[in-house]
Amino acid sequence: MAKKMTKGQQQRLEAASCIGKEVHFKEKGGTTRNKMGLVLDEVYIIVSDYKHLIQQIKPATPYWDGSLLGYRTCYYTFDAERKNIKFGQYTQFLTQKEYAKLLSKAKDKGWAIFNT
Repeated sequence: MAKKMTKGQQQRLEAASCIGKEVHFKEKGGTTRNKMGLVLDEVYIIVSDYKHLIQQIKPATPYWDGSLLGYRTCYYTFDAERKNIKFGQYTQFLTQKEYAKLLSKAKDKGWAIFNT
């Protein structure tokens, strides 16, 4: 388990956000990047020195299946020296209780995914 963060580190980690930023995905085997949409909202929990998020993403036009919103899980954490915050979009691991808490926050915000 990582060392406990200072109050300042905790505040910096909590402030890290992609709200309002564009999301691009790189095509496999190439250099082309496809715009997936704009981050509308985020919910998060902090576990150790990781900020685990679910991002709600709005495309310019509906997605390939007709959906008007997309979701991405990602995280922020500090580098090894605990100086810089790094973004990671790769799959993270959360326990059942931790993931339930994260999903609960999205539901509390009224995200439409829970009303279908």
